[in-house]
Amino acid sequence: MDLKQALKNLQKGDTAPAIVRPSAAPKAPLIEIFHSVQGEGRFVGAPMAFLRVATCPLRCLYCDTPNSYEALPRLPVRLSVREVQEPNPVAADRAAELVRQVVTSCEPNAKTNRLSITGGEPLVFPEFVREVGRLVRAKGMRMHLETAAIHPEALATCIDQVDHLSADYKLPETLGAPQKPELALAAGASYGALHRRCCEVAIKRGASVDVKIVLTDRTTDASLEQAYAELGPVRDKILLVLQPVTPFGAVTKSVARVDLQRYLAMALRLQFDVRVLPQVHKVLQVP
Repeated sequence: MDLKQALKNLQKGDTAPAIVRPSAAPKAPLIEIFHSVQGEGRFVGAPMAFLRVATCPLRCLYCDTPNSYEALPRLPVRLSVREVQEPNPVAADRAAELVRQVVTSCEPNAKTNRLSITGGEPLVFPEFVREVGRLVRAKGMRMHLETAAIHPEALATCIDQVDHLSADYKLPETLGAPQKPELALAAGASYGALHRRCCEVAIKRGASVDVKIVLTDRTTDASLEQAYAELGPVRDKILLVLQPVTPFGAVTKSVARVDLQRYLAMALRLQFDVRVLPQVHKVLQVP
């Protein structure tokens, strides 16, 4: 188009379509963004927004979110009275805006707004987690991170934007074959040292820390003793959460009552601050 034609278009009010530049913010594939009171650990029952990231390098036998292993082309964003679809992957600034919309629609007058980034495994995308955290915290929200806690270096990348860490402690007998062969455990080994290092990263940052151990009918005393010993150095800085499994998939039985009582007594004897909390969202029929 020459200059004369461009001038005529302007005089007639014609304008070229706006150029939409892609966001430079880090991106991640997401499964959903929603609001719930499902919580984790000390925050069970607390209303907050949840952002679920896709992909996970582990395969827990009790996993009840296998849909989070792979993202779909579009994800649901659940507002209070409607649901919208958002294309994947999502840039961190767009994700933060969608979280703001969910919070505004579901708890507009809450004294404290919280976002929990969960998975899948969020630490596959630590830069995304960090940027979302930075943006929502700038709006006065508190940022929670739920993780399998096997990537202390990735956690260190984003921990400055995390107010609360909910870290799993994976007992070896609750795990299937991992997605990546290099994550496979040798006989008698565990991820315990990595779990403890993640706790130490969060404690150094000043974040509150809950450590969740899922208990199944396969759990052994020796496995729990090893877990408690590994967590011993951070015992006074964490809340230990023992979670009787909700049967799902390959896990058809929960931990027996007598075993649960023994595992609790072991933790109390070692002076852990401990809670026994099953999953509540299935009972409450919430997401």
